[in-house]
Amino acid sequence: MNPNESQKLETAVHALLRRMPDRRAPSGLEGRVLAEIARRAALPWWRKSFAHWPSSMRLVFVAGSALAGFAAVTVLVALAGSQGAHQLGNALSNSFAWLILARDVISSFDGRVRQLISAVPPLWLYGGVAAVAVGYATLAAIGAATYRAVSFARQTS
Repeated sequence: MNPNESQKLETAVHALLRRMPDRRAPSGLEGRVLAEIARRAALPWWRKSFAHWPSSMRLVFVAGSALAGFAAVTVLVALAGSQGAHQLGNALSNSFAWLILARDVISSFDGRVRQLISAVPPLWLYGGVAAVAVGYATLAAIGAATYRAVSFARQTS
């Protein structure tokens, strides 16, 4: 299909759709929509979204939330410094000693990997990164060329 035929088809479909009459909504829909709008308008302010609250109530809510957060942090800091928290920490560290072993193994592995990477000359690392980038760019170019060839073949047939 050439672009001229496509334009003619588009014009014909557009003209046909303009001649069609508008569809009417179902008879009960208008009443239900208006009833829902009235119901939502009658809700008290605290049942609406935060943006519809009076500004004084928003300020009180934000201040109260900040105070509650400050109180929670203060209580947690006080509990963390208590003797019971230290005893609980010691009990938990004994129960989860395997986590300390896992941390040490991972730390050792991390050290070996860092040592291996530091032994490789930087030029080789840059070359490897460049080779991977060229590979990805080549793959993208092949994909684009294939798409263009297939798309062009579809347009001509």
